[in-house]
Order: sequence, then C-alpha cells, then structure tokens
Amino acid sequence: MVHSHLNRNISRVFVGRQQELAELSAALDDAMSGQGRLAMLAGEPGIGKTRTAQELAMMAEGRGTQVHWGRCYEELGTPPYWAWVQTMRSYIEQASTEQLAADMGPGASYIAEIVPEIRGKLQELTTPPSLEPEQARFRLFDSITTFLKNAAHRQPLMLVLDDLHWADQSSLLLLEFVAREIETSRILLVGAYRDVEVSRRHPLSQTLGALVREKLFYRVQLQGLTQQEVTEFVQGNVGITLTPEAAGVMHERTDGNPFFISELTRQVPSENITEDPEWASIIPKGVRDGIDGQRTQSRRDCFVRPFRLSHSWDERRDAQGVGSRGPGFPRRRQYPGQLRLCSGRDG
Repeated sequence: MVHSHLNRNISRVFVGRQQELAELSAALDDAMSGQGRLAMLAGEPGIGKTRTAQELAMMAEGRGTQVHWGRCYEELGTPPYWAWVQTMRSYIEQASTEQLAADMGPGASYIAEIVPEIRGKLQELTTPPSLEPEQARFRLFDSITTFLKNAAHRQPLMLVLDDLHWADQSSLLLLEFVAREIETSRILLVGAYRDVEVSRRHPLSQTLGALVREKLFYRVQLQGLTQQEVTEFVQGNVGITLTPEAAGVMHERTDGNPFFISELTRQVPSENITEDPEWASIIPKGVRDGIDGQRTQSRRDCFVRPFRLSHSWDERRDAQGVGSRGPGFPRRRQYPGQLRLCSGRDG
C-alpha cells in the first residue's frame, strides 16, 4: 500500500523528466536487487520534485515495492524525526502484530519512544533502560535501521522524505546513519529538497557533504520543462492547445516551472491564452527576478507576493521592483482575479 501522499494530485499528466526517471529507475533496480540506494531530488520550489517522486513511487509499487512517505515541516513545535515517524506509522498501520514484532525485534521498545503507536499493537513492550543521550540515540538509530532492513527483507522498501530543507538535525543524523547501513539491503531512500534554500551553512548541506562520497548516493537535479514540454503539460492538464507563440511566452516567463505554469493557466482565462495575443503583457519579464528574490527572503512567504493580475499592477510595479511595461507597451486587458504564486507545497 502506498501512503496517501502519493494519491494527491496524481491525476495530473506527467510530462518530461525522461533522463531523471531513467536515473531513478536505475537506483530502484539496484535497490530491488539488494544494493541499497539513496536518491536526492533537488530543485527550486514548484519544479516538480514531489510529483517526480510520486511517479517513481507508482513505478516501484507496480514492481512489488512497499512505499511509505514522510514530510518535514518548518513550523515550530514539530517533533524530532517527524518525517521518519510518518513513514513508520504508515508501515505500522498495515502490518499485522506478528509481522511488526518480527520486523522490529528487541528494538521495538526504543522505536516506540518516538512512535507510540507501536505500543498499541505490541502491548507487552517494556520501557527501555535509561541511557546517556548519545547511547540512547545510537540504540534508537540502530533499532530503526534493523527494523527497516528486516522489513525490506520481507518486501523491497522505498521511503520518501519530502521537504528535507526543513528537516530537524535529528532527522538528518538518522538519515546519515541509515544510509550507511543499507548498502546490502533492498531499500531505496528518496529525499527531496529545495536547493535554493540550502546554503553551505545549512544543516542539510552538511548531511549531503557527508553522504555524497557514499557509493549508494544519487543526486538528481530537476530543471524547468522545455518549450515543447510546456505545450504538452498545458494540453494534458488543462486541455488548452497553445500556439507556438503562446508556448514560447509561457516558457520564457516561467522558465518551465510546472507550478508557475499551472497557476498561470488557472488564473488567465483559456480564451485569452488561445485567442488574445495581449494576455502575455500582464506577465512582466521582471517577475522572474521577483520570484528569485522572494525565495531567498522567507520560507514562509509566497513565491511571488507582489504579482497580481489586477488593475493595481501599474500603481504597484515601481514600488515593488518587479519591472515596468515600458513606454509604448500596449495596454493590457484587466482580467478578473489575481495570480499569487503561493504554495505550502513544493510540487
């Protein structure tokens, strides 16, 4: 069974990424043959990291691999190991008591310290002995790794850890530990993160630096869709057939970012995209610079907070520094609504 995260927006047509999927498929092949792998999907917000992971997850499930998802959050109060906890909860929900006891073995009591649902199925568990913090962490990491390896021995296992740029330090340390222990296991770890948010001092940067030397490590960088892929994406997801000119403008303004394309087609009426050549004038070329600037300011902010499709654009453009239409530029039509390239998800 695949975690419900896989089914969200899965009906959207998947376009492009042939080379990336080939690399990920190779990692899946290795993992299924008993050579554990770690694949990291990197790219800007909205570029399609989660959607690519979903496509790989469907591929894996179709080949008999169990898939479980976890997602990191940036909100204060999020418990340590949260993404890992979600993956293990997903497994626990579908495992029988006998299977869970066999897979977790004597380490179940340590894992239950962060996943209390285990005690609901294994009610005879005792409280683990009190240990020094470093010893307790090692016992926990070793118990989780042993559990995952046992589960993968029964059936190949794929774990997806999404939004790793928000992962807490404990989760990243566990990732390093597990990754180094699965080389001979049928486990594929898949991580996804926004590379624009990972500076050299970011905790994830240190984790990547430690893991990149490992033989099992794959890094897959996602770029924007090509102009032809933009045409296919809009046709498949919205049912609009773009003219070459419209596709070119959309590709130029969005750099092929699927989320931005989706927002654009959602906010601009289809008849304007297909019949009105002036629709593109409401998307100033400076918007892309605004996008990049906003990304680095705050992870809580929208992708492009100042960009609206409304009559107020002319009044706000100078103050917000997202470019000018320039002298002699044809007056645009005032389309209803607004385009806020905002998302709590990465897409």
